[in-house]
Amino acid sequence: MIRKLALLLTITLLPVAAQADDGPWRVSLYGGIATRNDTTQLFLHGHFHPDGSQIGLSVDRDIVDLGSGFTLVGEGGATRFVAKSDESSVELGLGVRYEFHFLGDPVSVAGFTGPSWADDPPVISTGSFHGRPINFKENAWLNYVGAEVAVGIAPDWNVVLRYYHRSGAFGLFQPNADEGSTLGVGLQYRF
Repeated sequence: MIRKLALLLTITLLPVAAQADDGPWRVSLYGGIATRNDTTQLFLHGHFHPDGSQIGLSVDRDIVDLGSGFTLVGEGGATRFVAKSDESSVELGLGVRYEFHFLGDPVSVAGFTGPSWADDPPVISTGSFHGRPINFKENAWLNYVGAEVAVGIAPDWNVVLRYYHRSGAFGLFQPNADEGSTLGVGLQYRF
């Protein structure tokens, strides 16, 4: 059993160990405006009505270089809603980052997704009937989606624009559950 576990760890960590030591870690601290509007309201109708704010901390690790500027990335994060809401959440996800240079500055665009747990989630709709929300309840476990654009401002430092969202993942966690989104700005340190 121990040999199988050691072999599995070796196979899993070998691609990480084979990477050049070029700063595969990133830590981001960000804050921004939160809304309880669902994703459709935000992106299809332009309804972003702020009803709180959020601060967040994420730690990212490059896992595998996929080539052509793309990298498989793991992310762990924690957020805290402040003002109108009073919940904290923790996330663990996988994503893809694309890196390039624009006008000589390093730029990266990344997207992440994975499970998220909140300690005191709000009561939200988990269904609809003829377009009206129904089945209101708290959902500690939901899916999170994170997206970021990072632009280098100094060696090892980036300014970062982050989007954070918690929802039911099209029924994977809850049908039609959409807890809300945050658009934030912060700093990222790469090491």
